[in-house]
Amino acid sequence: MEAFFNAVLTDIVSRSVSFFMDKYYMFTTPSVEGNSVNDLQQLLLRIRVIVEEAEGRLITNQAMVHQLNILRKEMYRGYFTIDCLRCQCTATTNNHDVSYSFALSKFNPAKRLFLPGDGDACGKKDIQQVLDNLNKIMIHMSEFVTFLSNCPPLCRQPYHMHLFIDKCMFGRQMEMDRIMGFLMQRDHPSTNHVDVLPIVGPTCVGKSTLVAHVCNDARVRSYFSQIVVLDGDDIGDENIATLKERAVFMHQSHKTMSKDQRLLVIIEFRTDVDEVAWNSLYLSFSRCLIRGSKIIITGRSNKIRKLGTTHALALNFLPPDAFWYFFKVLVFGNVDSGDHPKLESIAMEMAGGLNGSFILANMGSCFLRNSMVTRFWSMCLAAHKGNYKKEYIFVW
Repeated sequence: MEAFFNAVLTDIVSRSVSFFMDKYYMFTTPSVEGNSVNDLQQLLLRIRVIVEEAEGRLITNQAMVHQLNILRKEMYRGYFTIDCLRCQCTATTNNHDVSYSFALSKFNPAKRLFLPGDGDACGKKDIQQVLDNLNKIMIHMSEFVTFLSNCPPLCRQPYHMHLFIDKCMFGRQMEMDRIMGFLMQRDHPSTNHVDVLPIVGPTCVGKSTLVAHVCNDARVRSYFSQIVVLDGDDIGDENIATLKERAVFMHQSHKTMSKDQRLLVIIEFRTDVDEVAWNSLYLSFSRCLIRGSKIIITGRSNKIRKLGTTHALALNFLPPDAFWYFFKVLVFGNVDSGDHPKLESIAMEMAGGLNGSFILANMGSCFLRNSMVTRFWSMCLAAHKGNYKKEYIFVW
């Protein structure tokens, strides 16, 4: 009998210990979502190192450029997915009294990444999908890293991405490489025409900004003696001499001018294209420009596509995940946005209303960086939405 009671007591104690240990691990052990997020964070950190290193090197292999672009897009998507989940959890915390489990970040033990206690099926699915895609890409990245080490560096990379974005055209690396390849390509000795690259895209997508960044490259300025910008709307009744008087010179070599110096002509069409006037102007250019000179034409109309001697370059607005990465770096600089979940949530909502505009992103980030205070950022968001109260100062 005594043995029976000992067995029952031992079983009760064992069950009690198991019950309390299960409860303890429920609050201390990262959930499945938390493990996935931590895995994704670690993988994104590795990928970010590769991407930033690759962006600081001269890559001439187009297959490597394409592979880098795929990796970059998936990196943006990964950060966007994590930030979206964190912002949703922040909004839930502010509006509803619900229980939360948490997983300690392996990068910073003091930082906690909050996840809904009941689990978000959509969030888990998105995280797992991004994680799977990145793992598949990373399987084939060893060769890329090996070849990357043989690519010469462009310049010394700044300490932080915030400084790097100020000196480059964010999200347009493939496009810049395409334009650079067009400009640096040597003409065949038998060539008797001038190469033309059309760049097509909607208003405010960044056509002129992209061309300006390329023209500021030291390689372009050393290759071309002059870089001239013309207004495409003026080509109708004007000859080359008259157009040159109205031209804007982006660059002019200080060396002694000679007849054998190459010229880069940039023509911006703000309205539709007069094909008859263009054909006449192009014939004049072909006669007077020396071999190696190039022409870039930009505009909104698809008609300029057929004016080129090579395939047109089409520009579109950045996808939401890439634009959010750009805006977040501008706003937070070298501060980890995860340490300020409320500010991050406000910034993400604001980024969604900027319609992919680089100009608005730069203007907005200047205001927000001045004060890392939730109330100030809320006022900026309200002003941006147009529903700010009378006592709020219009700051946007």
